[in-house]
Formats: sequence, C-alpha cells, structure tokens
Amino acid sequence: MRRHYYTFLILLMFLASCSSRDLTAVPDGSIALEDCALTSPAGNQVDARCGTLTIPEDRSNPNGRQIELKVAVIPAIKRSPETDALFLLAGGPGQSAIEAFPGMISMMSQIHESRDIVLVDQRGTGKSNPLRCLDPEDESLTDEEALAKLKSCPETLDADLRFYTTEIAMTDLDEVRSALGYETINIYGASYGTRAALTYLRMFPEHVRTVTLDAVVDSDFVMFMDAAEDGQAALDQFFARCDADDACKVTFPKLQNEFDGILARLEESPAEITIPHPLTNNPLELTVTPQMITNMVFNTLYVPDFVATLPLSIHEAYADENYVPLISQAFLVNAGIYDGMFYAVTCTEDAPLISASEASKRGEQSVFGDRTVDFAAVCAEWPKGKVTPEFREPVASDVPVLILSGEADPITPPWHAEKVSESLTNEIHLIFSGMGHGNLSSRCSSNLFKTFIESASIEGLDIACVANIQPPPFFVDFSGPRP
Repeated sequence: MRRHYYTFLILLMFLASCSSRDLTAVPDGSIALEDCALTSPAGNQVDARCGTLTIPEDRSNPNGRQIELKVAVIPAIKRSPETDALFLLAGGPGQSAIEAFPGMISMMSQIHESRDIVLVDQRGTGKSNPLRCLDPEDESLTDEEALAKLKSCPETLDADLRFYTTEIAMTDLDEVRSALGYETINIYGASYGTRAALTYLRMFPEHVRTVTLDAVVDSDFVMFMDAAEDGQAALDQFFARCDADDACKVTFPKLQNEFDGILARLEESPAEITIPHPLTNNPLELTVTPQMITNMVFNTLYVPDFVATLPLSIHEAYADENYVPLISQAFLVNAGIYDGMFYAVTCTEDAPLISASEASKRGEQSVFGDRTVDFAAVCAEWPKGKVTPEFREPVASDVPVLILSGEADPITPPWHAEKVSESLTNEIHLIFSGMGHGNLSSRCSSNLFKTFIESASIEGLDIACVANIQPPPFFVDFSGPRP
C-alpha cells in the first residue's frame, strides 16, 4: 500500500463517452499525424490523429540525446473550426494527458464541436519517454521496500532527470503548438496542470487566448507542506456535513467517534486482509494500519461521488472490520501516475522548499500527519534540475482566466486560487460548495466553460447556477441515498 503515502495532485476523469466520427483536417504543421484511437481502461474510445515530435532531452544541447513527445489531436466536429485549439494539461505531476482524455470527453464535447483539442504527453509520461519506478498494479512491496526502491529508482531510468521540469515541458508544449500551426491557443489546466498552465502563460503570453484553471496550485505551493492542514479542513467539513444532514446523522450518529475508533483499534492491532485488487481483480494481501486508513480517507476526499459513500465505508470498517469499500475506492484516485516523472519534477521544484520543522508542526495538528518525511527522503537521492528565478513568482497577466475551486478539496482548496487571482487582472473565481478536486463535470461548469472559451471574456458569464451545485447525497446503505 506504499504508493498511497504519496498523494498526488491529480484530476480524475470519471465522465466518459465514446467518440466515433470522421476526422476533419488539423492545421498543416511539421508533425506528421495519422489516424489513431485513444482508449481508456474502461474501454471508452476516442478517434484522434496522433504523431510524435522529436526534441532534445537537454534543450541547451540540441545535438545531444533526443526523445519523442507523443501528441494527439481530436479534430473539431465542424468542417470549418475555430483556429484557436484547446490544449489540455494533465495533473499529477505524472498523469498522461492522452491516457486520461477518453474518460473526460463528455466534459469537452461542447468545446469539441468547434475547436480542435490537443493532448501532449508531457515528457516522462505516457509514450513520451515514460518514467516509472513502481509497478502501479503491484502492491506486494512493504512501505520500507517501496521507499528503498523509490530512492534507487534514478539508476534504473533511461533519462537525465534534470531535464523534466515544468518550464522545460512548457517549452516543449510551445514547440508542439508551433509545429501544429496554431498561432493562439486556449489552455485548460487541472491540478498540477494549473502550475503548468500558469508557467506557459508567463513564458509565452502572446500565444494564449484564454486560460481555465481547475483545482489551483499557487506559486507558493510546496508539495505536501499544506496537505495536513488542508486535508484536515476537508475532513472536518465532511464530518460537519454529515452531522447537518438528517439522513446521515440518523444513520451514523457517531461517525467521527467510529473513525477515531478504527484508528485506535488498528494502532493496537493492524488487520491482515485479502481483497480483490480494484484494478486487476487479482487477490491482494494487505496489512491495514492507521496510516493506511488516513491515506485512504484523504484520497477519497478528492472525489464527491466517493465522499457520498464515505460514511457507510467508515461504518462498515468500524462495525464489521470490512475495509474493502474504503480501500477499493481510494485505490483509484492515484491510478495512472508515472511516479518517476512525479519525482523528477517535484524533487526539483518542491522538495528544496520544504521546512521540516514547520511540516512537523502542522502534522501534529492533523490526523493525516506530516506528509513530507518520506517525500523528502526520496528526493534526497534524486538529481535536481534548475528553475528560473521567475518560476516561483506570481504570474501577472490580463489574459482572460476562468478559475474553478471545490470548497472541500483536500489538496488545493480555494485559498490557493485566491492567491493566484491577486496578480491576474482579468479573472473570475468560482467556488463550488461541498465539492472536491476538479469541478468541470457538472452541466453548470461545462456550460460556463463553453461560454468562456467562445467569448474569450469573463464579462457576461451567467454564474447563477454555481449556487445550485451540491455534492451527491450520502449513501445510508449500499442501495444508495435515502429517497
């Protein structure tokens, strides 16, 4: 269960649909594209045009080692589309944009009618020189074994890990833009993708028409430093929401006590269980510890649909020692991350800024504890790249920016977005009550997104629907919420 100790900034793509249509032309550029199909693990398929762009791994040495970037273009449905495509920047860091997209096509369907959608697997992910340390389907390693493997991982990777930073990746992205022939683009960044989007906006403002930031990472954000406090705030909101909900309160009147009881019981005697692996269905032997449970709960808080079943999952774990519902859902939150790329980026950009004493102090005030210790231990063994002095500066811009935040997001709650908005002069920040990490899946937000992209303006957006968004109701049993 070790990889759940490294909760990533990842936007999950749950709404899926199939796309099957004739592919219209894309801008004439220097990337040779051919028909391809993008397929999700659930079997959803999206028709696209795919190609590769060969780039130097070290951009200061253009004649040195070359790597390939995987690119996919989903052509607009209209025969005469708008010329400013939408580029999607994935989360993590370490998520493949191409692998994630089939699960979010329904969120983008309105944009897709009149604009191409461009996906680039950031270097180190997908089929762009992928960097992986741990087998995502193998949970057999102990935490100690996994930590040792992560520390020694750089020796096993075919990469110069100094050259996988966000700024270098955004230079790659601009080369893709130019090669595909787009003069200006719209950018949607989710989670870590907001760091990437803001970096691109700072580096190449002349090519940006609009930016949409979903689950925002601010310029001062340091991986895991705020996780204990932000996660505790989200957990407190969860318990308060259950207590304020008649059905939840009646069914689970002592929910927080039950949660505390689970942790106390496991502290005294960890549980040995076997469950079907949620991704492979193979038998999976686990030792359930308090830290595992808190990590599972932290992961679950990302996703409102999962939070809806969390009271029932906690009660099942407490009353019957049935940990399967809680563990199975939480497994899915970190699926699809190229962990080698995660560490290549964050060991350069985040780890040097960790204050061990401050992190420890914050961890003491949270059930989630200090989440920086193992991260810092891994990064101590990894090579570090360079970032420019501007990288950690707030991005100032008058480009139209739409910002989306979930009130109950455990990793990027709204206060991070508020800091970003201070230096943006043409932005609107929408906060969705009770919602979690990533907020483009509702009809309200997708319609606002479409209107914003079409108009390239925050003026005139009808945001009344935002007040009507509510998280899914709590399940009182496995048949669902109370009617």
